[in-house]
Amino acid sequence: MPGNHNKIGRKIMKKIVSFILAMMLIVSLAACGESGKTEQKTPQPEGKTEENKTEANKTETPATSSGEEVTLRFVGWQTNHQEEDKKAAEEYNKLHPNIKVVFDYYGDQNASEYTKKVDLMLMGGEEMDIVATAAVPEHTQRASSGAYLALDDYFKAEGVDPKETYSCLPVVDGKVYCMPADWKAWFVLLNKSYLEEAGLPIPSLDWTWQDYEEYALKLTKGEGAEKRYGGYFHLWDTFNYLGVVSAKMDNALLKADGSLNYDDPNLKAWLEFRNQLENVDKCSAPFAEAKAMNMNYRSKFFNGEIAMLPIGSWMINELDDQGKYPHDFQTTFAPLPVFKDGKAGRTLVEAHFYSVSKNSKHPQEAYDFLRFYTTEGMKIRGVSISAVKGEDRMEYVEKMVDDPKYCDMEALKNVLNNPAWEDNLFVTIPKYQVQLTKLLTEETEKYLLGENDIDKAISEMMSRGQKIVEENK
Repeated sequence: MPGNHNKIGRKIMKKIVSFILAMMLIVSLAACGESGKTEQKTPQPEGKTEENKTEANKTETPATSSGEEVTLRFVGWQTNHQEEDKKAAEEYNKLHPNIKVVFDYYGDQNASEYTKKVDLMLMGGEEMDIVATAAVPEHTQRASSGAYLALDDYFKAEGVDPKETYSCLPVVDGKVYCMPADWKAWFVLLNKSYLEEAGLPIPSLDWTWQDYEEYALKLTKGEGAEKRYGGYFHLWDTFNYLGVVSAKMDNALLKADGSLNYDDPNLKAWLEFRNQLENVDKCSAPFAEAKAMNMNYRSKFFNGEIAMLPIGSWMINELDDQGKYPHDFQTTFAPLPVFKDGKAGRTLVEAHFYSVSKNSKHPQEAYDFLRFYTTEGMKIRGVSISAVKGEDRMEYVEKMVDDPKYCDMEALKNVLNNPAWEDNLFVTIPKYQVQLTKLLTEETEKYLLGENDIDKAISEMMSRGQKIVEENK
C-alpha cells in the first residue's frame, strides 16, 4: 500500500499506535477480569445435526432466526463498486428479508485515506458492523488492537474450516479475524500496440526481471514531456521489495526466524535494480518524478505514457472502461518476472479483508452476511476474483470484462492458469508491520533520490528496524 510521509501522517500514526497499545491493555484486562461478558459475542449452534451442517463451500447461513429487523453498517472505500455492492445486498435481502445492509464509503477509492479515517472512527468507538481492509498489515494492526471480533467460534458453529475454504487467509495471534475476497494477484500489464511497434513478443511465463529491463529499454521512446517510459514502479511500499517475492516466501521484511530481513542480498540487489532502471538507464519513470507529480498509475498506463505496469488483478475490470479511461490499445499480460534465484510462477497475492467490528450489535448477522458476500456475493458483484479455494478464476474474469477488444483474454488466461503458479501471501505479520514497511519506504526514497548510497540505506533500515522491534516487545 502507498505510504504517507508528511507530518500530519506521522502524527496520526503516533495516535493510532498509542490507541493500539491502549486497546491491547484494555482487552488484556477485560479478559482477566470480565471474561463472562464476552459470551454474548460467541455464536451458539442451534440444533446442529448432520442435515444442517454447512459444507465448507456453501453459504446457507442462518442470519437471524427471530425475524428481528436488522440494519448492518458496512464500511469500505470502493466507491467505484457501489452499484455492485448494492446488488449483492439486495440479493441477500431476498433470502433474509429482515436484514438490510447499508454501505458507507470513505476515501473515494483511496485506501490510504480510508484507512486513516476509519482508524480514527474505531478509536472513537463509532458503531459499525463490517469493516473492509485493503491489505494484510493494516488488517493485522487492527486485529491485534482488538478492533475486530475473532471469527473462529462462528466458523466452528457453522461447521466450516476457514483455512480449507479461503485462500489468502491471514491468521493473527492464532485466530481468524476476517474473510478474504477480491483476490488480487500481481502480474505485468503491457501495451500490446507498443510491443508490436518494437517488434517484441508477449513475454514468456518464465521471463525474468532482466528480460523486463531489456523490454523497458526497447519500449522507452522520446524525451522531455513527451517521453514514454518502458515501465513504472508506483509509489507503494510493495514496489520496494517486489523482486524479493519470487525468491522468498512469506513476509519479505522478516527472516524465517522472525528477525529483520532488510539485509537480504536480494533486497539490496532489487533496490539497485530499481535505481539502474530509473536513474541510470532512465527506462522506468524515476521515483523523484513520480513523487513530485503524485503520479496516478492508471492515468500513466491508459494515457500511453508507460508501456509496462507491474500491478494487481484489480485492474482487470478497468481495462475496457472507455468512459473513465478512454484508450485505443489492447492490454496484454505477463507473469510477475523472476528475480535472481527466484522461482518462476511464484506470485505475490493479496486480497481485501472483511471483518466484524467489536462494536457491532449484530455480530452473528454480520458474520452471516460476510459468508454470503465473500462467496456467492463475488459472483453477483462481478468486479473481482473470488478468494474461495478451487474457483475458476476465468469465470470471474469473464464477468469483469465486457469488451475483450481492450483485454487480451488468451494471454490473461495463460497467466492465471500458469501450471507453475504458486501463491506467495504474507502470513507472518507482526503488529508493527506497518512501521517496518514505512521504514523501508523512507530509506528507499533517500537512496533513489541520491541522498544515501545503498549500503547506508540498508544499515539505516537494520538499525532503525531493530529499534521498532525493541519498542514493540
